[in-house]
Amino acid sequence: MTGPSGPGGAATASPLSRATAELAVPRDIDLVVTDLDGTLWDGKGLIHPRTHRALRVLADALVPVLVATGRGARSAWSVMEANEIALPGVFLDGAVGFEFGATTAFHTHAFSPAVAAQVLEILDELDVSPCIHVDAPGRDIVLGEHPFTHPDYVRRISSLVREEDPWTAVRTLRVLAFTMLGGEHSMVRDLAAQVTARAPVAAATSTDRTYGGLHLSFRPFGVTKWSGVLAYCIARGLRSDRVLAIGDADNDVELLQEARIALAVADGTEAALAHADHVLAPASEGGWAEIAGLLGLAVD
Repeated sequence: MTGPSGPGGAATASPLSRATAELAVPRDIDLVVTDLDGTLWDGKGLIHPRTHRALRVLADALVPVLVATGRGARSAWSVMEANEIALPGVFLDGAVGFEFGATTAFHTHAFSPAVAAQVLEILDELDVSPCIHVDAPGRDIVLGEHPFTHPDYVRRISSLVREEDPWTAVRTLRVLAFTMLGGEHSMVRDLAAQVTARAPVAAATSTDRTYGGLHLSFRPFGVTKWSGVLAYCIARGLRSDRVLAIGDADNDVELLQEARIALAVADGTEAALAHADHVLAPASEGGWAEIAGLLGLAVD
């Protein structure tokens, strides 16, 4: 298969196309890492039947699959359950990692209380009330009085919201991330720039496939999807230099940069596509299923 067209529209061979022969043995890849929204499932949270079959093929071949997503664990698990899959994952862009349904994390990287309070103070000054994701069992999201996020998302997470004041939360609980969903592009990017200019935090943005606009998260320095992948590899005795990763958005860039083989879906962002060795069809068309073939496995 050929990759994206080169200058003048002429098709150029993808680096992955040239490397396909060496991927014929499944054990050549120790781990497949996948984003969720717009990558494994479509904007409606549905997994294509071909992708479902490919997941079963990888499981039968003992090729582990790890989720790496900006979603919180319980949000991701609810959509996994609806699709009848159960995968381990690193969540909140790598801040925390769980086996499916577990209550104990294999990886956690939280803000210091001082930095969490600094971020909340800046957002207060900007009249922005974020979703605050905390390291706590059960209910693990704290909201202000007027959350600066899509109202449908607020309704969806109602069962996960703690009855706690945001200032109390940042001073007494371990904060994993601050997030906002469905914001307008220029406004979100301006907000990200203002906060990161004043506080020692990183910002990640991705296309919000469910609510439109952008998903913005603030995370501790050093936290990326790839840092979560490394933690999983250490915990499970896997080789981090044998990772195949697939994503679709700006918050997947570090993951795609570090993976041995980087894939993106055709409707991904420019940044994701620029870091891909090979481009697959969108999630709605079951493009993810091609991973099995690249690993030398047949999908019916």
